[in-house]
Amino acid sequence: MMGLLIGVGLGSILIGFFSFTTICIMIWFSMIRISPLIDFLQRSCLTLFPSQIKKIEDNIKESFKVRGELEAGKYIYMWHPHGLFAYSQFLHIGTGLTNWPEHLRNVQGTALAALFSLPFVSEISEKFGGVPSEYGAMKNVLVSGKSLSVAPGGMREMLYDDLTAILNKRRGIFKMALETGTPLVPVLSIGENELFSCIELPKWIQDYFEPYDMCISIPSSKTFVKWYKLMMYPLKDPIVSVIGSSLPVNKIESPTKKDIDALRDKYIVHLKALCKKEEVDIKVI
Repeated sequence: MMGLLIGVGLGSILIGFFSFTTICIMIWFSMIRISPLIDFLQRSCLTLFPSQIKKIEDNIKESFKVRGELEAGKYIYMWHPHGLFAYSQFLHIGTGLTNWPEHLRNVQGTALAALFSLPFVSEISEKFGGVPSEYGAMKNVLVSGKSLSVAPGGMREMLYDDLTAILNKRRGIFKMALETGTPLVPVLSIGENELFSCIELPKWIQDYFEPYDMCISIPSSKTFVKWYKLMMYPLKDPIVSVIGSSLPVNKIESPTKKDIDALRDKYIVHLKALCKKEEVDIKVI
């Protein structure tokens, strides 16, 4: 009897492991897709709770505003600061819920490349027009004639008060701009880093992730409360994303380090000018 129970137990474990592995493989090769489920849930919510969904959409539109204009064209939008999860960039670029100019919607946003190794992330990101923050994928967006949206400070930017602390270390995005001759446009989201807070962790933990250009961001309880309130009311102080003027970039097929550094320095001056115009201290934004 004991042998039978052990055999049944081992058999169940093996079958469960085989089933789990099979499902993971099918997800990896996109044989199982989540888009139909998302579409179904979206249609169901709109049918069952139309007024509530409309209220949330209106709250988002009132809470995340855009100011500034550009002519239609191909640009690299540089969002500052990153904040906890770069909410402004996602809502303006990845959704149609805000007043982001319609003639500038030919744009794709970037997301941390490591996330694309997780199940369904690539599919969900594709649905919102997202691309991994890999040089080749980002450059292909520009080559295809679309604009690119990035938060160059990355997740670690929220650990610093100075917007240029990490920007001074960036080279790839400026090299890409030179190779494609794409103008750079700073977008200053005033109040982004004050929108939601995260739990403060020991410095050694964040230092451990520095070589990977990452950090650990755990939303605080106040963050979840704010998100819950956003479902009922707009933010008391809207987050205003100011679209700055474009910085022209001359195309150089094989830019040197000197070319890249010169463009980066020029862009930082351009960003500081926008901060000064908006009366925002670049170190305490």
